[in-house]
Amino acid sequence: VPTNAGIMQAPGVQETGGLQGFGHLIPRKAAYKAGVRTLGTIWSSSLFPTRAPKDYEMLLCYIGGSRDVGIGDMKEEDILKQCDLDIRKVLLKPGWQGEAKPLGVRLWPRAIPQYEKGHLDVLEQIEAKTPEGLFLGGNYKTGVAFGDCVDYGIQEAKKVSAYVKGKLETAKQAAAAKEAVAA
Repeated sequence: VPTNAGIMQAPGVQETGGLQGFGHLIPRKAAYKAGVRTLGTIWSSSLFPTRAPKDYEMLLCYIGGSRDVGIGDMKEEDILKQCDLDIRKVLLKPGWQGEAKPLGVRLWPRAIPQYEKGHLDVLEQIEAKTPEGLFLGGNYKTGVAFGDCVDYGIQEAKKVSAYVKGKLETAKQAAAAKEAVAA
């Protein structure tokens, strides 16, 4: 799933007092109508104020994905131009004439997974074929949000712990029975 992150600093947002919040996601239908290809933007300098100089905002733009794979074939400067156009449409006041300072582009050909129709059926098939004692986990099961992955990891760790404790108890009982027979 081609996904690109264009990293930019955008001066001029300070006219509104700076960005406050985590960022934004752009619904695909609305984005399509507006000609916006960016999936969403993290307002990095709002989360981490020292990441951008005074009067600047650092924005991490996510673009591409399974529904816009052509982004992966674009040149870096074209990706940055697209992110800049999108930011101007979504965040900046109409007519703003400032210039963004691009910091770079990173391409992740297989980034955030896209859960297609039938994904839950595939998970059920995998679970049915998973041998006892093998525990599978990851964002393909619970979602890509960090909190979801942490919560899932905690719950899965409890299952693994209970399984190992059960196996140890069974092994202890078997050893005790063997000793009793030998005695």
